[in-house]
Amino acid sequence: MSAVVVGEGPPVVLLHGYGVSGAYMLPLARALAGSFSAFVPDLPGQGRSDQIRGPRSMGDLADALGGWLDATGLAWSPIVANSMGCQVVTELAARRPSRVGPMVLIGPTVDPARRAGRHQLFGALRDSAREPLSLLALAARDDAAVGIRALLATARIVLADRIEERLPLIEQPAVVVHGENDGFVGPEWAERVAALLPRGRLVAVPGEPHAVHYTCPELIARIVTELLVEEGEHAGGQFLWRLEHGDVAARQAHEPRVRQHPQPLVREPRRHEAVPLAPDQ
Repeated sequence: MSAVVVGEGPPVVLLHGYGVSGAYMLPLARALAGSFSAFVPDLPGQGRSDQIRGPRSMGDLADALGGWLDATGLAWSPIVANSMGCQVVTELAARRPSRVGPMVLIGPTVDPARRAGRHQLFGALRDSAREPLSLLALAARDDAAVGIRALLATARIVLADRIEERLPLIEQPAVVVHGENDGFVGPEWAERVAALLPRGRLVAVPGEPHAVHYTCPELIARIVTELLVEEGEHAGGQFLWRLEHGDVAARQAHEPRVRQHPQPLVREPRRHEAVPLAPDQ
């Protein structure tokens, strides 16, 4: 598995969804870069990562993610996931809870009421009309690189997965984020996901589509930071990463110091623009 790392500080893992690489997580990675090291892996078969050989399942993808976390030393890291990425990280959290920290689940799939392929197709068409053109271009590029056969194989895995059965088993604190204009995930399912998670809560974002992290990266960065600060306070000050404050720092994004990693990590080039704070919601 290949990954990009942006920023310097406590680690946060950003996990992409179906049919795309981690490239569409980079705006969020840059928004987090003032306070965190944002690790953005490509799941097997996407981006620069190799394909898994042999039979594939959601468990295979979760095992690959777990192996990558082991190799990079990111034990109990916070994870922000979108769409299918939510299925992968919750599968890993149920299997190996010591490998997954607090979670932010953005537009988690798949709603059991919309599991049929026709519902997903209509959802894709509906949501594509609401996403930014730049995101659609990224998705088209990544889809072309993967190929239709691999996309269909992954789609079968996604639709066969029963995320609702494992959500009650997950002990990690989790924030479920739902965009009001999400064409894939309806508000009822988002509410149900938050209710099924023992430590889950829902954040609804008015007017935003499925990829809220792409359209509102500063807002999601604030949600991530507030969740981790709350967990630190809940732990009585014994928080693993000793966060300095509760807001995403409004400082210049910078090239982090080069560190050695056992797996390939591609760093973002130097950025000179300031990372803006999101307005109070």
